[in-house]
Amino acid sequence: MKLMHSLVGIGVAGMVGALVLPVGNAAAVVNDNIELQGQEFQVAMSPVYVEFDLVPGTTTGDTVRIRNVGSMETSLMIGVAPLEFSGDTTVLGTPRNEIVDWTTISLEPGCEAFKTDAKAGTIFVHMRVKEECHVRFSTKTPANAPFGEQYMYVFFQEYREDLADGMQMIRSIGTNIYGTNRTGASDGDTCFKMLDQNIPFWLFKGPLDTNATVENCGRLNFHTTIKIEVFNLFGKLVHEDQLPGDKIVIAESQRVMRGSWAEARTGIYKTKQTIEALGETYAKEGWTLIIPEWLVVVLLLCAATIVFSLIHGRKKKQASRHSRK
Repeated sequence: MKLMHSLVGIGVAGMVGALVLPVGNAAAVVNDNIELQGQEFQVAMSPVYVEFDLVPGTTTGDTVRIRNVGSMETSLMIGVAPLEFSGDTTVLGTPRNEIVDWTTISLEPGCEAFKTDAKAGTIFVHMRVKEECHVRFSTKTPANAPFGEQYMYVFFQEYREDLADGMQMIRSIGTNIYGTNRTGASDGDTCFKMLDQNIPFWLFKGPLDTNATVENCGRLNFHTTIKIEVFNLFGKLVHEDQLPGDKIVIAESQRVMRGSWAEARTGIYKTKQTIEALGETYAKEGWTLIIPEWLVVVLLLCAATIVFSLIHGRKKKQASRHSRK
């Protein structure tokens, strides 16, 4: 397997937290700027993920675009590695990574490698400012490939050559690759379960975040969407997702879907959360009170004052009656 020692610690977590910016006609994941010894590095890629069918006995693939959108030249190591899931996705079964052994990468005309490592299956390129490369991955699916999903990612690792320490790794981004062998698939190979839908009852401040946990209990990936609509106390719509969040739920896994209204302010709101997958729809409504901490303190003080006044007034009345006797 083409797994390099230098990739230890570089996984999906290294790609999360990126900014989504337009590059050409496709969305690109762009690293947030960092400083390393006073220098900034920034590269962009598109697409964020690729889905394609694995046909036993044939070779298929796609192209990933990488571009240096920073203010400096940079060096990249490019390759493929197993895609490991973490965070919102909990894999119930064993991730299928044989696809890494079936895949090779190459550069399309217009971009040249200055070094390759055939054993590791990696390519090294040096990119000038605004230069871009198109990286082709080709997957030769064996005739006896197992049914179902295969996962990997094409990584782009920025590095620096250091005379003392050798190659100094900086950061990595990558395109997630989802390959599917559907040979012999049946209706029973797709399965969707809604495990939980949650709308908070009390918040001290915005955003108003909701979540839902869905399970893919089948052997094939599927897409699911989450949409929230928020109404004020008088029933007026104050927020609606214009583009419902679309996520891939991999085979034999659970995933937390999140919806959010970032501009939520103090008030009482009714939220409707809608989840859709495989032709099924689940909707839930709930009320949320957003009240700042200082106002809670004020209300508690007011309540305490009222209670104290009532008790004190009752005691004064009792004392007055006793004095008249």
